[in-house]
Amino acid sequence: MSLSLFLLSLLTLINPLHALPPPRGFSINCGSSNQSTVGGVEWITDDGFTTAGNKSTLRTTPGLMPVLSTLRYFPDTFAHKYCFVIPVAKGAKYLVRTTYFYGAFDGRDGPPVFDQIIGGTRWSEVNTTENYSKGLTSYYEIVVRALGKTMSVCLARNARTTSSPFISALELEYLEDSMYNSTDFDAYALSTIARHQFGHEGRILSYPDDPFNRYWEPFMDNANPIVESHSNVSSSDFWNLPPTMAFQKGLTTSRGKSLNLNWPVIPLPLANYYIALYFQDNRTPSPYSWRVFDVSVNGNKFYTALNVSTVGVVVYGMNWPLSGQTQITLTPKEGSPVGPVINAGEVFQIVPIRGRTRTRDVIAMEELARSLKNPPSDWSGDPCLPRENSWTGVQCSEGKLIRVISLNLTNYGLSGSLDDNIRNLTAINHIWLGGNKLTGPIPDMRSLNGLVSLHLENNQLEGRIPESLGDLDNLREVFLQNNHLQGPIPQNLKNRRGIDIRI
Repeated sequence: MSLSLFLLSLLTLINPLHALPPPRGFSINCGSSNQSTVGGVEWITDDGFTTAGNKSTLRTTPGLMPVLSTLRYFPDTFAHKYCFVIPVAKGAKYLVRTTYFYGAFDGRDGPPVFDQIIGGTRWSEVNTTENYSKGLTSYYEIVVRALGKTMSVCLARNARTTSSPFISALELEYLEDSMYNSTDFDAYALSTIARHQFGHEGRILSYPDDPFNRYWEPFMDNANPIVESHSNVSSSDFWNLPPTMAFQKGLTTSRGKSLNLNWPVIPLPLANYYIALYFQDNRTPSPYSWRVFDVSVNGNKFYTALNVSTVGVVVYGMNWPLSGQTQITLTPKEGSPVGPVINAGEVFQIVPIRGRTRTRDVIAMEELARSLKNPPSDWSGDPCLPRENSWTGVQCSEGKLIRVISLNLTNYGLSGSLDDNIRNLTAINHIWLGGNKLTGPIPDMRSLNGLVSLHLENNQLEGRIPESLGDLDNLREVFLQNNHLQGPIPQNLKNRRGIDIRI
């Protein structure tokens, strides 16, 4: 089940969502061979962000936004995942949005179902089947902190995948530190379930009205009257910096009555959620322009005696358990001169970050991937996580801080050389790279104290056998035969007992 889903009709997408380029971030048009500008936004190609997959251009569809006319798809059934790696500011907070429009690019009856991954955490399942049948485009969003200097966004097959995963667009938007700052982003991410401006219909509110390019969808409720604001709020007065346009209208009810709102409209899976609700008294500012009411969610008190004035207010819950249909109830305090009002709301599912691979190991594996001319296509993103989607040939440790413990790409057809940074894989036990076309010298591995077996046979390696191999107390196998090595076997290695040396 999808954790976050935004639906926009193709007719809506004819009009540009932005008037100007976002201030910071990337707008990536997946599968396109050319940069383009749509409504003042510069969409760049995905070249350089991924090396996996193929490009495809959809058949001409009247009214289809140009950004949706291309996609990148991933037919390799052996790859554990397909990643885009994007430069970011370490420690910064980002809104990540993925966009999917199938367009029958592969000639099948319907789009594939697959997973999407952020960093090393499985984020959600992508299932656009129902939306595509209605002519709709699907969007997913997540708010996450960058743990390094790059961020990976990956797709992966699952048990329900019957054809090639694909993606139409990928966006990253930088968020200010204050936004959603009650969340521990070192341990959790926020997957968007709903973000609405109440009392509105028609267009989606986005950039430039929202400088952070969030989508505020319109939400109408025929059961409650609509009011229009007579004063503006200051976005800087709110931690989450909502756009002032989101407060222009709201839903209300008569004096003395409660306002009941079935929102979000979709039933929610059992989980914990972050809820933010935004309010403003719509009347002309005066000493009497205030409203007092209680806020409850599914009958449970969310906030008591909320005093809403013309300057606006937000209330939020950081770890709120929800499941099924959700009802927001605003109950006026006795004697309140007017009924309650609500202007906007956001709901995010809290997604635990599932551990992380040690940075030293990640850098070492990335350098090794760069030194090889033809590494496996899934050697991108986190080498170890999620565990079902670790890099081909890579095994990793258990625990919260993950380490690389084994590397096995025997007879894989590799070429290139072994990067010196392999010495930083200090938890590794087995290196099996025999039967390839590796060239260059064998790197110094004196720091690999846990190494048990080293298989580099049947390659084209050159130079001398490192003396440091004889200093590795746990080493039991050294297979170096059928290379172009020179010089004698180091004496400290030759004199070792209980070791199988083949040269």
